[in-house]
Amino acid sequence: MCTIGVLRFEDGSYGLFKNKDFARPSFDDQIVVERSVFGVSGLVTWAGSDAVVDDFSGFSIGANAEGLLCCDANVKTIPGYANYDDLVEIALRSSGGFVGAVEAVADAVALRPYNWGNLVLIDEDLAGGIEVRGDRIEAIVDDGPTIRTNHHIAFRATGDDDNTATSQPRLSTARRLIDSTGGLDGIHNLTRSHDGGSGGICVHGSHQTVYSYVLHHDGDGINLSVTQGSPCQTAAPRVLTLPLGKSWSIAGADGFREDYPSQRSSVPT
Repeated sequence: MCTIGVLRFEDGSYGLFKNKDFARPSFDDQIVVERSVFGVSGLVTWAGSDAVVDDFSGFSIGANAEGLLCCDANVKTIPGYANYDDLVEIALRSSGGFVGAVEAVADAVALRPYNWGNLVLIDEDLAGGIEVRGDRIEAIVDDGPTIRTNHHIAFRATGDDDNTATSQPRLSTARRLIDSTGGLDGIHNLTRSHDGGSGGICVHGSHQTVYSYVLHHDGDGINLSVTQGSPCQTAAPRVLTLPLGKSWSIAGADGFREDYPSQRSSVPT
């Protein structure tokens, strides 16, 4: 189901977080590592339990060499509609940061309808969200943190959304916790939170948190803190520097793939 957000820190750096919640107890990511973009492959079949039929497309979370961070969360899947993960990849492969990403997503949605979803994104200057509903989008620029779960705010939630039970409580919990966070440690504590019991930010139930991610842009580069499995059960996330832009090298990209916590083969470039 996923809880996602972006925010700025007092030192001027900025970050993005995502808990990836799937209808299966465990999962192995597939990643894309290129000079200009990093992405965790999106999964059309995230609600299924049979890994043999996994259908990957787009990015569920990622960053680009211009410093744009972006990720998404499901709202409603509609047969025949395109995968909203494709829009995250489109946003990150566009140019012009936040503004260029919004324009690229709007252009894509004008061509065909997409499953309902929430995107959050942030760069050096702007932060906010994009709500995607079929052939429409609503882009929001926020001064403070932007948090989303599995319903729309500008378009409003509906009784037909895929998650009508935990989405609103998780949004309320995440908003409350984000107001009391102190830097990166606070964000990690948020991703481990069980406020609301098994339906908290760290999910244990019909859906499980299978990965937790925190991207942090500190001005010199972008670091990824990633946990495979429930973040509450891991002593510390694995911290990796994204080999993007001036930090790019083939050896660095190979090392990143080797260190990333996944048994699944990554997508080479």
